Amino acid sequence: MLLGRTAECARLEDLVDAARGGRSGALVVRGEAGIGKSSLLAYAASVAGDLTRLRTQGIEAESGLPYVGLADLFRPVTDRLDRIPRRQAAALTGALALGPAVAQDRYAVAAGTLSLLGAVSESGPVLLVVDDAQWLDPYSLDALAFATRRLKREGVAALYATRDADEAASRLAPVETLTLSGLDADSARRLVAAEPLSSRDMDRLLAEARGNPLALLELPALLARGGHRPDTDAPLPIGDMLTRTFHSAVTRLPARTQDAVLLLAVLGPRPLAGTESVLRAHELTYAALEPAERAGLLTVEEGAYVFRHPLVRSSVYHGASAVRRWQAHRTVAHALRDATAPTAVERYAWHLAESGADPDEEVAAALERAASGGPGSLTLPLAARLYAHAARFTPEDERRALRLLSAARAAQAAGSLDEAAGLLDRALAHAARERTRLDIRQVRCYVDIQRGRTALARDQLRAAVADARHVDPALAAVMLGGITFTELAIGDLTAARAASAESMRYANTLGDPSAELPVRLLHALVELLGGDAEKGRTLLHDLEKPLTVPDLAFPYPVSGVGGLCHLAAEELDAGLALLDRAVHSARASSTVGLLAHLLGTASVIEFWSGRWNASLAHADESVRLGEDTGRVLEVCRALAAQARTEAARGREADCRRHAARATSLAAVTGLPMDAARAHGALGLLELGFGRFDESARHLERVREFSTANGRGDGLYLCWAADLADAYVHLHRTEDAYDVLRVLDHEAGRGDRPVTAAAAARVRGMLEPARADHHMDRALARLDRVTAPFERARTEFARGELLRRQGRRGEARRRLRLGLGLFERLGASGWADRAAAELRAAGGDGTRAGGAGHTPLDALTPQELRVALAVGRGITNHEVAEQLFLSVKTVEFHLGNIYRKLDGVHRRAQLVRLISRSADS
Repeated sequence: MLLGRTAECARLEDLVDAARGGRSGALVVRGEAGIGKSSLLAYAASVAGDLTRLRTQGIEAESGLPYVGLADLFRPVTDRLDRIPRRQAAALTGALALGPAVAQDRYAVAAGTLSLLGAVSESGPVLLVVDDAQWLDPYSLDALAFATRRLKREGVAALYATRDADEAASRLAPVETLTLSGLDADSARRLVAAEPLSSRDMDRLLAEARGNPLALLELPALLARGGHRPDTDAPLPIGDMLTRTFHSAVTRLPARTQDAVLLLAVLGPRPLAGTESVLRAHELTYAALEPAERAGLLTVEEGAYVFRHPLVRSSVYHGASAVRRWQAHRTVAHALRDATAPTAVERYAWHLAESGADPDEEVAAALERAASGGPGSLTLPLAARLYAHAARFTPEDERRALRLLSAARAAQAAGSLDEAAGLLDRALAHAARERTRLDIRQVRCYVDIQRGRTALARDQLRAAVADARHVDPALAAVMLGGITFTELAIGDLTAARAASAESMRYANTLGDPSAELPVRLLHALVELLGGDAEKGRTLLHDLEKPLTVPDLAFPYPVSGVGGLCHLAAEELDAGLALLDRAVHSARASSTVGLLAHLLGTASVIEFWSGRWNASLAHADESVRLGEDTGRVLEVCRALAAQARTEAARGREADCRRHAARATSLAAVTGLPMDAARAHGALGLLELGFGRFDESARHLERVREFSTANGRGDGLYLCWAADLADAYVHLHRTEDAYDVLRVLDHEAGRGDRPVTAAAAARVRGMLEPARADHHMDRALARLDRVTAPFERARTEFARGELLRRQGRRGEARRRLRLGLGLFERLGASGWADRAAAELRAAGGDGTRAGGAGHTPLDALTPQELRVALAVGRGITNHEVAEQLFLSVKTVEFHLGNIYRKLDGVHRRAQLVRLISRSADS
């Protein structure tokens, strides 16, 4: 037990014991330098002797090397890579520089990280330790954060140590955080009791150290060996005080020793260039380091000199003059120039960049060749860094801009959107040619779309396309396609139609079918939403075959836009078939950002198709993956979809929570259509519970947005049928007829069975004398599409009318049909209303489903995803791969599922239950 850390040690023991029991957990230990974070991590390792221990430490000098931390962490277990899914293994092998690189985004590596931890845990519990996480390269940290958030029943205890006020802890959120403060006065005094200090000096030490263990232990020894406390009476932050004190000790070393320790600081703890050869280049030997060891600055571990603490390394490096640092970096770069070890070329480039070397086209060209070495040579993050280093050494501005653009494209493809944005801003500052500037502006806009800055991207594209028209009509066509996409995401159909029409005028200049595809597909969507729907349908069907290949050069996957086209055309089965294929492909390749987009779109179509369990599961997964990848647009879209399905099911608290979050996020990111969709969900919620005034209030806001932006009504942004329903029950007949005219117009734009059925249903509600005719027409339209909620609402509305007309027998039959469908879907509020009407018609209104929920309603979103996946008849390993979980976590969720579902104790029974649900 560590002195003064009884509670903290007990927390670590609990974490380790939980891992022994098969329960995963994670903890971030935060605190200032020297507060004892590393000691706590060492204590955890000491009580976890029976666990497989994986450890790495962030190194400031290596924080720019992609995946160097992950490579160090997994070095002892790379023999388990053959136990994880093939594509994940390929991505992880490339990232760890153990095999050919794979051109996939960083989240394929993250998925592989999770799978590898699961594979290691199959042999027993695991302790994962990351010290100095604030200096871990962001690619490794994000991969570990992705995996840590998904650990459940693997028996993995994950520990991270990071400095106060560092972004590493926020990137690991929502992992529990343990913040360390200084030792209490009694513990601090006991820690230094053996120091030969006077009472006055002891009191001064305790006051200045403020309970910091490193300060308490190091300051007396350093001062005794000739170091000096900083000359200031003002209290310094502990880290600064220790750094200055260490620096004071360094300056008292012989000059040759100062040069030697600086080279050691520059080399880092895992040098690819031999330490001895680098020392020799400065006419030094290991003997030059001995005075630093005697001064307590260095120690020997496994036959090599290492710094006693990261602060010592920092004080050595930052305390040296710029000229001395440049010389040290130049020496190390020279030693690495011909090295062939993994990441050697990146380390060479980094040291050269830090050496203050002048621009040199020969060096720049060599780095560019390394960055563009062809398939299998480099990961995308490493290629991005090498292109950026090549730009650093490029003398001529235009060529520098082009290399920065290449770096940005690699970073974008890797999923590093903030990094890409910074590179593009630098590129634009150097670009001289107008065409180069336009290319940079175009990619910058696409990056902003992916970051959720849709309105900003639209405005920038508008400005850029004005210049592109005169420079390159083909580029203008692509940019106008981007404007069309942003306007559609914002919800302004009028502006989208104008941009799309112009893009089509330029489309024939593209000369590349893959480049034409997004432009033509977006035009099909615009026509389906508010133009000639049959023309849009024909264009969509002409493009059906190419829709299977998403193009990363565009910010919007064409399969997702194709799904929206099928939704707008009310071809629900075709839309689901297209998205099912695309989702399967994205899961197989672990393309997480793409998957977030596809699942959000699938969730909307699944709602209309009555696959509400899948709709909720996919919307929730889209939100989680969108948050993981920083895709704010996908999070907002999925929250609105989630709220609508919850509204139909009568899950009032969940619906309101998700609608509120969607509305708030839409306001921040400039996505007003998603705010309107959230209000549409709330309108449907109120309608289901019979609160017609509140329903109309929400739906009128949607109508205002739709009208202002040139939209009518559709399945993505739907409001008219619900608002008309509310108006009918409020006896606002003229208002209802006014809304009906919108529905009639939409139904008349093409073959749209759901909209036509809704229009006929509303007309039947408004014209009781001809209700039978109109309701028959509505049901006939619904015979052509799988839309069980619409059928249930039509049967219910017909039953309501029949009862009020005194045709109680016919009313009971219709109401039973509607009630049965509502109960099968789990539409509790609607089922309650139908049951009440059935009782009023003289029937038995007893609810077959008790509270009216489906059996699967008892499951959490993650359990629901597992249940639906198992219901497709796939194995636990396949479920784990598709849902980015470990096999043990899938087994854990299955155990919970069996406990929650009555009469379901085996896999075959679960498969049968899913097959009988509305999602089959």
